[in-house]
Amino acid sequence: MNRQQRRRQAAMARHNDFYERYVRHLPEAGPEVIGKPGVSHMVFLHDERCPFYDGKACNCDPQIKFFAEPQRS
Repeated sequence: MNRQQRRRQAAMARHNDFYERYVRHLPEAGPEVIGKPGVSHMVFLHDERCPFYDGKACNCDPQIKFFAEPQRS
């Protein structure tokens, strides 16, 4: 595996790790959370072949999901 392939694999792993370990467990919301008070996350799920993981512009049709942090006291 050459350096470029290793970098691509590492970028994909970071992206997937953030989703799997943290964001996926938050309640999913709709686009109405944008602009409201509180913390929300917009997650882009790219295709495996997307050049985004090579550090280039995205040319796939990513799935966009919104997640909202629960209110904390």
